[in-house]
Amino acid sequence: MEEIDLSKELQEFYEQNKDNNLLLSNEEVKKKSKSMFNSGGFSGIQTSDINKTVFGLKIKGNVGVVFTKNGIVSSKLRNSIFLYDEIVDSLKIREGGVSYIYGLRIKKNVEILIVKPEFRGKQDFKKDIDVLSNFILDFSVKVKNHLKIRLEKEKLKEEQRKEQERLKEQKRLKELQISQTNVLSELDKDGNGEVDVVEGNDFNTLLKKHQKSIIEVDRTYVQQFVKVSSYLKTKKGNIQSIFNSIKDTPNQEVLNEYVEILKDDIHTYNLILFNSLNMIVSLVEDDMITFYEIHEMFDTINMFDSKHEKDVSQKLTNIGDGLENLMYEIRDMGNKISNSIQELSYVTEESNRQLTNQLSEIDSTMKVGNLINTINTYQNYKTNRRLNS
Repeated sequence: MEEIDLSKELQEFYEQNKDNNLLLSNEEVKKKSKSMFNSGGFSGIQTSDINKTVFGLKIKGNVGVVFTKNGIVSSKLRNSIFLYDEIVDSLKIREGGVSYIYGLRIKKNVEILIVKPEFRGKQDFKKDIDVLSNFILDFSVKVKNHLKIRLEKEKLKEEQRKEQERLKEQKRLKELQISQTNVLSELDKDGNGEVDVVEGNDFNTLLKKHQKSIIEVDRTYVQQFVKVSSYLKTKKGNIQSIFNSIKDTPNQEVLNEYVEILKDDIHTYNLILFNSLNMIVSLVEDDMITFYEIHEMFDTINMFDSKHEKDVSQKLTNIGDGLENLMYEIRDMGNKISNSIQELSYVTEESNRQLTNQLSEIDSTMKVGNLINTINTYQNYKTNRRLNS
């Protein structure tokens, strides 16, 4: 907080009363403070305070009192400076005991103590005292007024600052809400509250259709396919949970991060779904090379053990304040899966035709070409994002 500066008021008083025997100009105070043989008591006051002096009181004995722009200093009080802010309710003048001429006595109050000296004329002394007394009384009022005005200005300034912060925060929240709405609309084009991932249950339907054929090859494959199905279901639920959390993001930076993670996770889901469907088709079409290529890749990323996605699902359900760390965990796992799957090297026109035919037989609405384009487009986007960063 800025200290009260009463330079103007003090200077006005000095100019009006500079002929008063009690007053010393700024230059006279400086001169006395440097003199080794002075009776004004100013030699003990610090230079930094002397330089701020507007005027001083001419005192006999070892007491020096100066009025600076910010406060009152007395050499008798070990160079303590009493700021006007601090003495606003206690500054006063009174006649004191015979041991003081003029000076400061600090107990609970700040006092300028005045005593009639033996060596001065009574009338002259009374005149000087009246001038100083009136000054102190008037000065006390000015100090209080200055403090009151300053406090009012600071209060107004603080209110304006808070209002500016409120308006700024209101604008930020409005812009954030617009961004959230745009993102939600982009990822939920039909506005049904569910994120747009491949709808339907094509994998399970296709699995049931070819269950007997799969058992004839190897009964354990059915169990593995069921685990993949469970993984896809859990992954889809987790994507929806992340989507639901978008509206609760606290700022634009977090929103951008979560949207990137969500889109990456949707991409991971699409990759797994596409490869899962092709694994069934390649098995029933007796394309064992493609089947084992996908199977080995799935085994490498623990696709036949859906524990990770179930753990994520559990954490998303009981997330509390730990969403941020979990989102990064989801991102890291998604990157690991994407990097493992990489390019769809086995995809050919023939494999696409076979998948399309199999899906048409179960009345699927999925467009194989569209899904491949979506996967490749996002994979290129991720590659460019990584290179640019």
